[in-house]
This record gives sequence, C-alpha cells and structure tokens, in this order.
Amino acid sequence: MSEVMTTSGAEKNSPCTTSKENCSDKILELFLRIYALKCKESAIEMNPRVLQAAVEMQKSTVPIKNRTTHEGVSLNHSDKIEVSYTLTGMSLGVSGIKALIAALIALPITILDLSGCYLGDSGFAALADAVSTSSSSLLLRSLNLSAVGATDAGPLANLVTSSQQLQVLDLSCNKLGTRSAGLAVLCGAMQYHTALREVFLSDNFINGGCDTTMRAIAEWLVCSGRTGVLLHIDLRFNTLGFSRDLAASAGVVRMTRCVYGTHPLVDGLMFNNILEYLDLEGNAFPEDVLDVIDAKLAVNRRSKESIRRELKVSIAA
Repeated sequence: MSEVMTTSGAEKNSPCTTSKENCSDKILELFLRIYALKCKESAIEMNPRVLQAAVEMQKSTVPIKNRTTHEGVSLNHSDKIEVSYTLTGMSLGVSGIKALIAALIALPITILDLSGCYLGDSGFAALADAVSTSSSSLLLRSLNLSAVGATDAGPLANLVTSSQQLQVLDLSCNKLGTRSAGLAVLCGAMQYHTALREVFLSDNFINGGCDTTMRAIAEWLVCSGRTGVLLHIDLRFNTLGFSRDLAASAGVVRMTRCVYGTHPLVDGLMFNNILEYLDLEGNAFPEDVLDVIDAKLAVNRRSKESIRRELKVSIAA
C-alpha cells in the first residue's frame, strides 16, 4: 500500500485538466500502473477481465465539481471526477484481490460493484480495511458486494462508518447471518448513518431465532428512523419468521389487534417513521404479522408524501 500512497504527492503532474477525455485517460493509466506493479510483486499475471473492466471504467468517468482530491489523482479546482468500477462473476485469488484493491483505492471511486466475485472472508476484510483507511471512502456512494462468499460482516463496519456519502449497500446472497456477532456490529455501524438509503441483505441465512441478530436489526430500525434517511431494506429469503414465539404472537394479533411483542422487527418498525419499504418475502412470516408491517409502512409513505406536498405549497407561496 505504501507504493499507492506515494503517488498522492504528485501534485505537479496533474492527471486531469479541463478535458474529460484526458481525465479518463489519466485515471486508466494510474489504475493500470498500480495494478501491474502489484501483480508483478505477487508474481501473478494481470487478469484480462480486470483490465477490460478498467477500460469500461474509463468510459464511465465523469467530471464533477467540488470534490476533494484523492490519493494518486491530482485534480484542479474546476474539474474533478467520479469513477464507477464493475467486475462481476470472477474468482481472483488472494493475491489477485489484493492487487485489484490496491489499484482501486487510489481512485475517486463512487460506484464499486464486485458482485459475484469470490472474495471470501479474507478478501472481504482486506477490501473493507483498505477502503475505510483511504480517502477513497469519502466519495463512495454505492457498494455492491453481493455473492462474494462472505460470512463475517464485522469488518465492513469501519467502511460504512468512514463512507459518509454511502447511499446503497448490497450484501445479498452471502452468509452473514451465520456469524451473528459480525452482523450485529454492522447493524450498529448503520444505526446513525446519515446518507444510507438502501440496504440489501436478502438470502443471507439470517435466523429469526437468534436473539443477537434480531436485537441488532431492531435497534438499527429504531435508530435509523431517528437520525437517518433509510428508505428501503431488503431482507427477503432469510428465516426471520422462524421464531419460537412468533406463532403465539400472531394469534395475539388476531384476537387483540395488539402489535407490540409480535416480533422484534415489528417492535422496531413501530418507532421508525422514515422507512418506506421492508421486503420480507420468503421468510415464513404469518400473514397477520405481514399485514401489520405493510400497514405501518403505508402510514410512513403517506405521512412523508403529505409533508412533501405541504413543503411544495409553502415554497410556492
């Protein structure tokens, strides 16, 4: 990583001028230089798919205004950039992953999609640590790490905390529910995030019978409703409905219409007036419980729409 960091001092060799084409060329050049260096150090061949993704990244590079300078990329005050990198369905090996990470964190990445690329817990942790300790986290808005073979969500907590502009986080199709402590740490990091709008945790073996997991998700729901802008959580195809007390609680709902104590998710949702969508398909929830959740979400949407209309009227006046 030291080689990457030393490039940040090249302020006099500005990669970007007022030309978008020149800017994107410099971004690609920087990526290739660092990636080639790291591959050489690890005695591995450069992966053609990684290189092709870098070419596509060059095409998607967009000049923007008022962004901070990133390590390895020197930008003038009038023309700064954002970068989107997508590589899917690859298994790079430990050395290949580290070489790719070293090249990525030198860039002002705003969208990073590594879905389907097998990272395992070691690669997952290495990526999270590298991004969270570099200035690349400052611009990251969308992160897709679905189906990367991760079981421990804990290392991602620091990345989420440092990425204050992160709006979309996709961790679907992993096995994060198998290590409840790590998932609880991640939920804790997301509690007070002020930019996170969508989180995807579908198909992650999240078990409704695990008190640690359910308590963490419920607390996340409550806290994000107070301080954040979280609109959408996807928890489909887990086992959240398999709880020892859920069947009895559903009967109580039918007889008394009392929703509290039905399920930790229901209890947490009752204190959240921000969330608009909570996807729970494929979790074996009783219909009565789903009806309660849907009703609460509908109230949230109507209330927010009413507020938006009132704001428009007041602005127009």
